[in-house]
Amino acid sequence: MTQRQTKRILIIFSFISLFILINGNAQTNVEKNLTNKSYLTLNLLSPINTLSPRWRVGYIRNLNNKWKIGLDIGFGKRSLSFSDFGEKIGKNYQLWEIRPELYYIINPKRKTKKYFSLELFYINHKDVFYNGHYFPENGESLSYDKSDYNRKKYGLNLKYGFIIYSKNRFGFNIYTGLGLRVRKNTFLNIINPDIVDLGPEGGDMFGFYNYKNEEGTRFGANFSFAFKLYYKLK
Repeated sequence: MTQRQTKRILIIFSFISLFILINGNAQTNVEKNLTNKSYLTLNLLSPINTLSPRWRVGYIRNLNNKWKIGLDIGFGKRSLSFSDFGEKIGKNYQLWEIRPELYYIINPKRKTKKYFSLELFYINHKDVFYNGHYFPENGESLSYDKSDYNRKKYGLNLKYGFIIYSKNRFGFNIYTGLGLRVRKNTFLNIINPDIVDLGPEGGDMFGFYNYKNEEGTRFGANFSFAFKLYYKLK
């Protein structure tokens, strides 16, 4: 499956999710209890992510007492961030993402809903970097005075989480998960490129140089963890 085909599948799945969320539950015989609640969510950790901060909001809706479907949308900009993250993000930092998700409730009779879920995601991140360096797909590492940067990342996560019961409408949704991702970094409009020797560890004494410095397409594992505030709808 090509990268373009994968993106098309993600977009189609996202529109299907949005259609279901807007048009409501098509089932006519639905129990009116806690298992059928819908939720608005706010990710509390994404705004304080120092590498790529953003605000991520979502909506979860029941399909029946065992299945739910959700959609998260995120947007990040330096002016919307809590604090100055220094050189980790630039003044032109901008990010948006979309995450459709399908939930399976393990035991609907319990007040706290434990679940497994499958999440698809797509992230588009743009910035302008100054006085930095990067590692081209072919050739030696290069330094530059200025470069336009674009990161596209997409993939899927398998997650395990809890929608924690609350007598009030506000509560918490906590999850962790592991998945696969494809990341493509592009550097454009480079000013004053110059070959630079950064050593075998790429300028990082531990060998874990910043993923934003790698040009090209990379495949790998993806870890997810979140702590969400939810508002339970009627």
